[in-house]
Amino acid sequence: MGEGKRCEDSDMSGWGVVRWTGALGLASISLQLLALILFFAAGIPPAFDDATKVLAYVKDAHFVFATAGILLFIAFSLLIAFNAGLRSIAVTVAAGQEWLATTVFALGVALSVMGLVSLGLALSVDAIAASSHADPALVRLLFEASGVIGGAPTLVPIAVYLGAAGSLSATTRILPRWLALAGWIGSVLVLIAALSAYGASDPSAFWSANGIVTIFALLPLYVWTLGASVAFVRQRGSVARIYS
Repeated sequence: MGEGKRCEDSDMSGWGVVRWTGALGLASISLQLLALILFFAAGIPPAFDDATKVLAYVKDAHFVFATAGILLFIAFSLLIAFNAGLRSIAVTVAAGQEWLATTVFALGVALSVMGLVSLGLALSVDAIAASSHADPALVRLLFEASGVIGGAPTLVPIAVYLGAAGSLSATTRILPRWLALAGWIGSVLVLIAALSAYGASDPSAFWSANGIVTIFALLPLYVWTLGASVAFVRQRGSVARIYS
């Protein structure tokens, strides 16, 4: 009896899947925000009309871009782990919603992969620009392509992810009710921002395929992930709390 009691107490006070999932989510968003601050510190990219200026911009910000890129690689990897934990928690509580939990996980992997592809191009540009054989036209092409891929196209899986995550929150009740509403509203807002894909390529413009709107459109994802992560970290035990 005493041993069983000790095991139960250890389970209630230890870090199970629920709390680890929250910790991974918090770490991912924190690293992403830190990387964004570094990118902003480098300043707004010059117009793509002049490839020489683009090359100079990337070369001058070599250290900043490399550091931010490494942080984002770690952050996207942690985000995949967060979504794996989210699926496990949801399936444990509501096995009948496994299809929805798997959908959320798959969409989370999809948006992470698109971010990693964009990031891979960005780090390639950074390395090429710092070399002695940098081609301004090639640097401009890859830098622009990286921004477009990580811009409007990535917002589509993010929008669907938020809608599915909100529905998962509502049906399984493993998260506070406001997160279901936040997911649905965020999904609509991000989907509207994804229509910037019809715009031109101009990172200094607000409404463009790689413009400022694509950065602001990440806020609903950050808000939802942070909210879910905090809710999970505050819990104890191996089974998630059910919210009324």
